[in-house]
Amino acid sequence: MVSLRRDSDLTPKELARVRDGLAGGGPGRRRQPTLRDVRPAIQRFRDLAQGFLGFASPDPVTGQRAEIWTVNRNREASVSVALSRKTVKADAAHCLFNLDTSGIRWGIVDSGVDATHPAFFDRAKLRASQPGGGPPAARQPWADLTRVAATYDFTFLRRLISTGRMPTGRAGGWPDRAQARAINGRFQREIEILRRRYDEGGDLDWSVIEPLIRVPHGPDYRAPRSNHGTHVAGILAGDWPRDENPEGDVDLRGICPALEIYDLRVFADDGSGGDEFTIQSALEFVTYLNRNRQVPVIHGVNLSLSIPHEVESFACGRTPICDECNRLAGQGVVVVAAAGNRGWVDGLAENQFGDFRSITVTDPGNASEVITVGSTHRVEPHTYGVSYFSSRGPTGDGRMKPDVVAPGEKILGPTPGGGLRRLDGTSMAAPHVSGAAALLMARHRELIGDPRRVKDVLCRTATDLGRERYFQGNGLVDVLRAIQSI
Repeated sequence: MVSLRRDSDLTPKELARVRDGLAGGGPGRRRQPTLRDVRPAIQRFRDLAQGFLGFASPDPVTGQRAEIWTVNRNREASVSVALSRKTVKADAAHCLFNLDTSGIRWGIVDSGVDATHPAFFDRAKLRASQPGGGPPAARQPWADLTRVAATYDFTFLRRLISTGRMPTGRAGGWPDRAQARAINGRFQREIEILRRRYDEGGDLDWSVIEPLIRVPHGPDYRAPRSNHGTHVAGILAGDWPRDENPEGDVDLRGICPALEIYDLRVFADDGSGGDEFTIQSALEFVTYLNRNRQVPVIHGVNLSLSIPHEVESFACGRTPICDECNRLAGQGVVVVAAAGNRGWVDGLAENQFGDFRSITVTDPGNASEVITVGSTHRVEPHTYGVSYFSSRGPTGDGRMKPDVVAPGEKILGPTPGGGLRRLDGTSMAAPHVSGAAALLMARHRELIGDPRRVKDVLCRTATDLGRERYFQGNGLVDVLRAIQSI
């Protein structure tokens, strides 16, 4: 689009007529503008634009003069995450109920969350540590301020239990060679017992594994290079005031801006790799953290990831990762998963037209106890309905999925290193629903440990967008209505 700002090419009378007409009438009168009011100015603008674009002469082949079919206003963009909070009514719920998510924690099973990012600072601690103002963390180490309670890296676990030694040489990842040698020397006996136990078919001993996979929040901490996990966590729990973030015109707030999160890394440092075993291990670890505790350590997990259903080996919803999600939900943890981005298939590689496809929900979204989330528009869901890329149901065995939809188009969120970026996908929609579940439990604490009821409330109170049920599920998640329904 070309933006033209040459008002001087219009006569003062024509310009005044356009401005008065678009304002609703000329001096001393109020009426809607007519075509007669603006026709001379439109003709002058048309001539100006065609001359500017080099289209004044007729086309040498067709002999026809080029036409301008539409003129669009160059609208200002606004911060998307602020808009999507309103779409799911999280802003209204916060204002009406003064919700407090203290004591509730969420696991982000993803590529890693940048714990040093200002969006995850505890603002109350920050204010208390800087009574005289100053830049964030100027007087206190970031590790004392971050709401990322802990970071665990599961990506080398398989090699650890298969070789009996901490692997080294992961570019840009944890651990480095010196740390690996230190860990091998300190835990040599424990690692060997762990390997033998696993070879014999025993369960993983997480009490041995926990110190091996924990990434310390200290001077040697390195943020992940991939944007995905930090972005997802920011939608759920980000809090970045306008006077600090690069946008500078609005507060960047997630659905639960005071929530504590656990960073459970299941992809390589650059976001590549990742497998079903690694993701299962992270979910098993959540069970370990919650085991034999009166109050759960982690109350919910967000899985913004996708695994194709292996149809020749497992029934739909009964793959190993789906079974693990169902077990975790049965133990009182809310599990939220992205539906997948396979609703539209591009046929260019096969010289065919692309097409929309049903029965495209991926694992772990096929699990029955999981809250499976599709994507819709961040501001106008009733107008645009379900996003073209959002995977559609039913499941392969005929169950209704997704369960709900949430904003997932051009959502602005934090990225490692103090950045911001807009991303699309059901991965962005899922943390909106994780946040809705956390707010629901914050208001009604009796729902903690009852993920089936949390899912029922969110589905029952969702807003119908008037689309096919296998596209939208129960509809758009509505935080305010969910809280008020109890």
